[in-house]
Amino acid sequence: MADLIIRLEELEITMFLGIHDFERARMQRVLVSAEITVTGTDWQAGRFFDYDRVAEFIRSFNGSRIDTQEELVSRIHAFVHGLEGVAHAAISSKKPDVYPDAKAVGVVLRG
Repeated sequence: MADLIIRLEELEITMFLGIHDFERARMQRVLVSAEITVTGTDWQAGRFFDYDRVAEFIRSFNGSRIDTQEELVSRIHAFVHGLEGVAHAAISSKKPDVYPDAKAVGVVLRG
C-alpha cells in the first residue's frame, strides 16, 4: 500500500506572534501549511485520515499569544505526529504583513 500525502495550504489565523514590540501590540495574520505523510489509509475500505482535526487544532491558535514561529510550528508538529498513521510531517508558518518589501517571513519544521 502506498503512502498518502495530505496538504493543507495557508490556513489563515490571526494571533499575537513575535518578540518585537509592534508584534506584541497587535494581532497579525499567520498562514500555516501542513504536508502530512500518512500510512494505513484505504479510501476503498473506508479508512481515512481526518485532516479536520489538524485544521481545528491550527484554528485553536486564533487570538493566542506565542513568541516565535518556531514555537508555533513545533506545537502543531507535535500534535500532528501524535495522530494515528502519521509517518512524517512538514509544518510551516509565515507572516505576510511583517515587511512591506517581502511577500512573507516564515519557518518550516520537518520530520
